[in-house]
Amino acid sequence: MTDKHFYTFPASNKKAWIDQVKKDLKGKGFDATLTSTLWDKIKIQPFYTAEDLGGPKDAYKFHPSSEIPGMSPRIWSNLVSVFPENEKETNEEILHALQNGSDGLVVHLNGTENLNELLKAVHTEFISTNFLPTGETVQFFQLIEEWIESISLKPGMLQGAILWSPCDELFRSGENFDSAISQAAKAIIDFKEFQEFYPLTIDFARYANTGATGIQQLCYGLGEIIELIEKLSKKAISPTQVFENLTFHTAIGDSHFAEIAKVKALRKLIVELAGNYGVKIQLEDVPIITSTSEWSKSLLDKDTNLIRQTYEAMAGILGGGNSLWVKPAEGKKASVLEKRIARNVSSVLKEESYLDKVMDPAAGSYYLENLQEQIVNSVIKELQELEENGGWLKNFEDRSLHTAIRNSRETVQKKVLSDTDIKVGANKYLATGKLENNLGFSPLVEKDFELLPSRATYFVEQRNLSNA
Repeated sequence: MTDKHFYTFPASNKKAWIDQVKKDLKGKGFDATLTSTLWDKIKIQPFYTAEDLGGPKDAYKFHPSSEIPGMSPRIWSNLVSVFPENEKETNEEILHALQNGSDGLVVHLNGTENLNELLKAVHTEFISTNFLPTGETVQFFQLIEEWIESISLKPGMLQGAILWSPCDELFRSGENFDSAISQAAKAIIDFKEFQEFYPLTIDFARYANTGATGIQQLCYGLGEIIELIEKLSKKAISPTQVFENLTFHTAIGDSHFAEIAKVKALRKLIVELAGNYGVKIQLEDVPIITSTSEWSKSLLDKDTNLIRQTYEAMAGILGGGNSLWVKPAEGKKASVLEKRIARNVSSVLKEESYLDKVMDPAAGSYYLENLQEQIVNSVIKELQELEENGGWLKNFEDRSLHTAIRNSRETVQKKVLSDTDIKVGANKYLATGKLENNLGFSPLVEKDFELLPSRATYFVEQRNLSNA
């Protein structure tokens, strides 16, 4: 530690610095010139000091320590997207990915696949296996249960999650919520022996990818949890059972530091919400999947998306994600090269950037700690208002939830269209000539109950690509 008498300069507090800055501004307003607003709720100061923390802050623990000697203190799973078509070819693709940097899968299933063929020679006890339904839900669950039974899979040999919750059914069809609650209750019972496999996932990413602010994302996602606890209690499922069977998926956008604070705030809010129901869980017991955002990507100069997905992935890891899912911007249509780049981002963050050497590198940052606290307070306030207005389900049914998110989405899209917000490669510094590499544009057609993924650059793309 540096001797306090080492420096000859007198100590100064934050007020003294602000006074000096105001003097240097020569009449310009301090707030108007140097402060900004995040997500229309949080005021961002030009600098922060220890005075803003209100005392020392403890580092977070994002997961239990590894039982394997010599492992790094920070561990996460590197997930890759799998879209089965030809099962033999997809199996070869899976094995190739697992042999070249991936240690987890997100398998998109419509419920008719042959999982024995699809996952042939895949040792699920060593990887994170996640299933995402794209078809009929009951058939999807039957498929997984029949696969587990057919190979006599022991509980300790399966870890991962089913990326589904009853709320998904509402956004898919606008109905079937009661039957989905029954399916959720059945899944909790059916998978109770599989303690490292979570049959339900709260999808905070659905809001992030449709243009919601960070505050809205956390508020509505937590609102879903409250709604599920209430509905599942009528099926004799306790709050403890609910939290024991939940994992959480959030998307990481391009506000780098805000996204780090958002993921850490999410972890804290889940622990606090559980505590309100008398369920005691530790920070390290909250499983969070972080994925790169669809909202932040652009069809204009698609190569720029490769840069976006890298710093989003970094924010996800620094924020405490237990799994990193880097999504190629073209999704199912991604080329072999794009899939490889997406898969390798995690390896770069681990082997070249050494993000696995410290559990919580963001701990103690004056800015991030303050930002996280403001996010937590803002979300709690919004969540209280949501509950006072009837709760998540009522706000879904009267579409006020949709209206709020669509308004946030359109506000950002208009700012990008008017160049108020800069998106490199979309409204500034466009690639030209042989460097130009755009994707095809399709209009967003959304039913009243839906919230479909969109992009901040949508209006710019509509202007530039709709007639291309």
